[in-house]
Amino acid sequence: MLHRALLDPIPPADTDADTAAMAETISAIERGERHLRMLAELGEIGMRLARSLGQLVDARVERELKGEVAPGRSEDAAAAVDKMVQTVRRTLALEARLAEGVKARREVLITQRTERRAARSAAHQTAVGDAIISGLHDAWAADCSDTEYNDLADRLLDDAREYLVDADEMRGYLDRPVGETVGRLCAALGLDPEACESDGEAWRVRRPPLNFELRLEERARKYPAPSPPSPSGEGQIAKRSGWGSVDETPGRC
Repeated sequence: MLHRALLDPIPPADTDADTAAMAETISAIERGERHLRMLAELGEIGMRLARSLGQLVDARVERELKGEVAPGRSEDAAAAVDKMVQTVRRTLALEARLAEGVKARREVLITQRTERRAARSAAHQTAVGDAIISGLHDAWAADCSDTEYNDLADRLLDDAREYLVDADEMRGYLDRPVGETVGRLCAALGLDPEACESDGEAWRVRRPPLNFELRLEERARKYPAPSPPSPSGEGQIAKRSGWGSVDETPGRC
């Protein structure tokens, strides 16, 4: 009786390396965040300068009103304040636009990771389903006749795949060992309980012989291996006494 091990596909890990497109998006986000920090610092510097210039203008205006300095000096300081205010305003506007760009890239990265996670989950679900259906196929094909197999194989396995997804008793099959689910399907089909069985923590399923194995058996029947010689030497050609000795010369009487 032939068996094979039923292996569980390895589920995807969330720590897998990002794709090249995702790595490029991450790099753009990090660069944008660095520029935002620089703009924030420039904005703080501009605000400090604007405050200092404003205090200078206030002081000069007060001194002009008191007649301590010539009129018009405060106008130059006010113009400097206006330029600094404009610079701070442009810095804040640039910071806001850059923040929107960084936010958009973050959303793209979230979408990319979500889609990749969904694709890996779907691939894992497909791999588990294929492993289960393959195990069921072997367990069933190992005992059924050729006629039954040829008539029912494709339809039976398609129905089993739908049953695996839709039936209540099959729920949670992604979290169970493949062999356990194959065993449940074998029981549902009324197959031999030993068609799929646990061997400690591992599972194994009965399988039909491979075409290669059948060919080996056929060849062994056609060309049986010669029986080994007996230890006593019976059946071998015995050496003639003295044959090959130095005193035996061909043609001598």
